[in-house]
Amino acid sequence: MDVNQALKELNVTSREDLIFRLKELVIKACDIKDVDPRDVPTDVPFIGGPGPLKLDSLDAMEIAMELRYQFGVELKNASTAAKAMQDFNTLADFVISAPKVKK
Repeated sequence: MDVNQALKELNVTSREDLIFRLKELVIKACDIKDVDPRDVPTDVPFIGGPGPLKLDSLDAMEIAMELRYQFGVELKNASTAAKAMQDFNTLADFVISAPKVKK
């Protein structure tokens, strides 16, 4: 499947739109206050990283559940989650390429 078709199936207009929606998803799923998605760096780790989110492994579980609900993708194990959640670029790549499961 090509990237444009995958983006269309995810109901986003572009990769940048997907990344913005992922930032919103993370902020909502982790109940983060006073952080605007536009202020969140795309290329720094959002779990244990220097950015404004300051997330931990428990937050990663919340994010994984929301990814399944919103985009129909599943982080099957800790190894997959660690690879996918390096930063928002790798998370977007995962959401685009992962097989979709029933929501």
